[in-house]
Amino acid sequence: MHQEQPPLETEPVAAGPRPVRCRLCGRPLTGAASRRSGLGPACDAKLHPTGPDIRTRRHEVEQDALPGL
Repeated sequence: MHQEQPPLETEPVAAGPRPVRCRLCGRPLTGAASRRSGLGPACDAKLHPTGPDIRTRRHEVEQDALPGL
């Protein structure tokens, strides 16, 4: 009545850091900053685009001279 069960096979445990994958695309992450954030550089750029350069928003305006100068 009692059947003998086969031994369980265990997977070998790799020594070293465990693989971390990008939260957006699933690719393996290799860089330390990418591993900390959980996003690869391309996916991070998609989610957090850089803002416009403030120098491109400046423009010259004609105005009267200040009195007394």
